[in-house]
Amino acid sequence: MVAVVPDPIPARMKGLNRAEVCDANFIEFVQCWDGQAASRPASDAPILPGSTLDAQGFDALFESQLVSRHLDLMARVLRVQNKVFYTIGSSGHEGNALVARLARHTDPAFLHYRSGAFMAERFRQLPGMDPVMDAALSFAASRDDPASGGRHKVWGSKPLWVLPQTSTIASHLPKALGTALAIETARRIGHGLPIPDDSVVICSFGDASANHATAQTAFNTAAWAAYQRLPAPVLFVCEDNGIGISVKTPDGWIADSFSHRPGLDYFFADGLDLASGHAQVQRALEHCRRTRRPTFLHLRTTRLMGHAGTDFEIEWRPLQELCAAEAADPLLRSAQIALESGWMTPAQVLARYEAMRARCFAAADAADQRPKLGELAEIMAPLAPYT
Repeated sequence: MVAVVPDPIPARMKGLNRAEVCDANFIEFVQCWDGQAASRPASDAPILPGSTLDAQGFDALFESQLVSRHLDLMARVLRVQNKVFYTIGSSGHEGNALVARLARHTDPAFLHYRSGAFMAERFRQLPGMDPVMDAALSFAASRDDPASGGRHKVWGSKPLWVLPQTSTIASHLPKALGTALAIETARRIGHGLPIPDDSVVICSFGDASANHATAQTAFNTAAWAAYQRLPAPVLFVCEDNGIGISVKTPDGWIADSFSHRPGLDYFFADGLDLASGHAQVQRALEHCRRTRRPTFLHLRTTRLMGHAGTDFEIEWRPLQELCAAEAADPLLRSAQIALESGWMTPAQVLARYEAMRARCFAAADAADQRPKLGELAEIMAPLAPYT
């Protein structure tokens, strides 16, 4: 007789729609949680013992993560209805909200396309702004999109100092470094700037982009500047999910390549865990702002739901590997922190999760009613006046 080995993967985990799997995973995780909850901490107390993140800060970051996740889920659903035209999501990268929380909204940011949580968190720093509606307008290619006017889905905001640009093949890294050098040059020559003199530049990108020639140009120039003792306050944030579209990054490559590079000060942070990652990100940002040196923050992430909505990973990536990535979902860890700390009950976590889903779909419906570009002249019109 041949022994029958039980299949360790539940049937529902084998579906082709990994967005539905991630959604169901979160709900099931919270519903089935049977751990021991601590006494609810005060809002200004650490969310977990030993963490530098207080409970109030955790609550805000968790909400920003939920904004990002439900924008991704909304986009996957509405794409098939031809109401949304962009599905490269941020799922698995929600830990970049830590960078936004610990930086200032006047720190110029050149962002990776998986920066939904960063944007949601930065929006908090100016009252009266709605990250969900702004994103929905962009996803729907509405003419009212404040970043690109309906031309292309990019993260951007003039009042939040997020410069709209494409992050394709790391083309934004030289621009970020140039901005950092300009901040210091302006201070040296007495030229007034619309941002504080001690501002730093945030530049995020994926691990695969680190290998591109444009990225290497920026790293080399940053190291040269440091060697010449020229201040260059740029924080390179490498969001390492271990894969570039469909090509894996060798294990340990980013750390080995950057942790000992002269002129780049290396820090590591766990972007999958808000409670522990907070102090690590804080150290990197404070170092960059204080020393004015190029700083490299290696942020651990994972990639969920494929490269984009059109990427059916189940067709080319082993199921066991997909399930392992989904088990490392940073939202599962955040839910666990909320529950273990006593900050929220399972019912409260699920209520907030579903409320954010409703908010994102409502914004998408409203954005779908807004006008789109219809004439060639509109598409070709400049977004900013020429000088």
